[in-house]
Order: sequence, then structure tokens, then C-alpha cells
Amino acid sequence: MAISILNLSGGGVSLEFSSSDAKAVREAIRQRYGLMRRRWFVMSADVTFGGERFVFQNEWNDPCLISRSATGAEMLERIASDLGA
Repeated sequence: MAISILNLSGGGVSLEFSSSDAKAVREAIRQRYGLMRRRWFVMSADVTFGGERFVFQNEWNDPCLISRSATGAEMLERIASDLGA
């Protein structure tokens, strides 16, 4: 598994993972926060789970979830920890 947290300027984080780990990431989110809802756009998707909103991007087959709040950043850090990152 290649999962990591990238700290972004402004306090946000990005949960970085490979396409082959996407199923494990979705399952970890479901187990901790319940169902995930997605609304797709051209370059990204608006993703909601656990009462928080995130941005999902998959440029060059390099997916990531990006937090939009401090609470969302903590949630992504917990998911990374759950997955052994």
C-alpha cells in the first residue's frame, strides 16, 4: 500500500494513494464515517462523508482526497493511520 499524507499550505492535507489502493481507502472511509457521496466535475469530484466535504482528484492516475477544513484534515489523517500510513 502506498498511502501518505501531504501537508498543504493553509493547513489542509491531501490523502495521497495509488489507484490500486482506492478500494481500501473507500472501505476505510465507510468503516469510520459511513457512506461516501460523490458529485463529479470535469477535473475533480466533490466528496462528502462524516459530515465534511473534500475534493477528489485523479490526475495522471495519481488519486488524492483534499480536505476543506481542519476537521476534514484530521479525518484524512485518521484514515491514513487506519491504513497503516
